[in-house]
Amino acid sequence: MTKNQILFSVDNQTPFTLVPNPTTFSDWGDFAAGPTTVSFSPQQRHASVLKGVKVKPFQKGDGGHVMSSQSPFVGSAGIVGYSLTSKNGATVYIRLLASNPYLSVRDNWACVSFASFDQSINQDAYNHHYYNEPRHASMEFEGRALNLTSNIGHADCATATFVLTYVVLDVYQSSFINQG
Repeated sequence: MTKNQILFSVDNQTPFTLVPNPTTFSDWGDFAAGPTTVSFSPQQRHASVLKGVKVKPFQKGDGGHVMSSQSPFVGSAGIVGYSLTSKNGATVYIRLLASNPYLSVRDNWACVSFASFDQSINQDAYNHHYYNEPRHASMEFEGRALNLTSNIGHADCATATFVLTYVVLDVYQSSFINQG
């Protein structure tokens, strides 16, 4: 097994289907697997309600798997993307980055971003996210807030967990989101 790798885990706590961007970029190492669709079937929710079982309409999914190359002293790092579209046709684009450096002064790192337009997934996008994007992001969407958080383990084989929620805005929270 490769020593240095990252498993991307996506926890979709929204009513939206996350559609993966087929393009991935690894700054160190290679993607062994890309992201998969993360959704919850309305049929599953309907069936659980009929059976009297209370079920959250959420699903966790595989956001990808990046592994270090066979070269010695190489870490693993990469960026993947998703999009989600509302019933009204509004689309949001999501980027998830994780870095697991080998013999570095910097700890493992994960960050996220939202955009209203589709951006490329390449070296430039990776560099921009790595040096500029936060671990957490919020965006107003269809009268509510999309919140995206990231967390990554500290082992050589680390899991980067990204959680997407969709919550009702309050006036106080809304004023911060709208400021950029």
